[in-house]
Amino acid sequence: MKIPNIDCAIIVSSCDGYCDAWEPFFTLFFRYWPDCPYPIYLISNKKKYQDKKVETVAVDPDQGWSGNLLIALSRISARYIIYFQEDYFLRAKVDNKKIAEALALAEETDAAYLRLFPCPGPDMSYQNHPDIGLISQNAEYRNSTQTAIWNRQTLSSLLRKGESGWDFETGGGRERSRLVNKPFFTYRQPVIDYFCTAIVKGKYVYNLSAFARQEGIKLDRRARKMENFFQYLIRLSGIKNKLYDFIHHD
Repeated sequence: MKIPNIDCAIIVSSCDGYCDAWEPFFTLFFRYWPDCPYPIYLISNKKKYQDKKVETVAVDPDQGWSGNLLIALSRISARYIIYFQEDYFLRAKVDNKKIAEALALAEETDAAYLRLFPCPGPDMSYQNHPDIGLISQNAEYRNSTQTAIWNRQTLSSLLRKGESGWDFETGGGRERSRLVNKPFFTYRQPVIDYFCTAIVKGKYVYNLSAFARQEGIKLDRRARKMENFFQYLIRLSGIKNKLYDFIHHD
């Protein structure tokens, strides 16, 4: 089957305060996706990433996560965007054919959203595709900030200036997404696989050190601290407790 050429762009949500993550992010991005066929946009404030393959969208003064993203989306004309954050460090090769097939499905079904990293996965089956499930209107994470294909106009309509990514996932953004009648999909296995996530509460996560050594990337420890082992255990325990509550919720 011939895969149609669909209008799409990559957008990497960031700001100058996280510029220390740009070098490891793009080092791994181009290592694992060297033949990326889509234009790549990086959101910043004043700083620019010095690579001709990356176009910086400078938003100054800073408008916060949602405000910056709204401005960036208004400057991009692509029908679909693939959303990243600067601390999603790729760890496996990206298959252009799979991405093209995902875009074709989004186009064919007029989907609002197709999650490429299943965190979380679907809560409904989708009979037309065994590798993909539906995200119901009442799902806890109907939309999330994990890497996904978005209909650009739909994403813009769900954002409100002043809201954080957390608000988008669990607050007003989630409630607005429940009013969207277009399909929300997610793959069951990662189509784009990455270290999830490298920065939590402003610090590099403890287990990123081993990953960085394995991948041969440098972390700027002068610009950003790393959580210690005990902080890591406390955070991991909190994640497990939340996951347990979520799974066993009546």
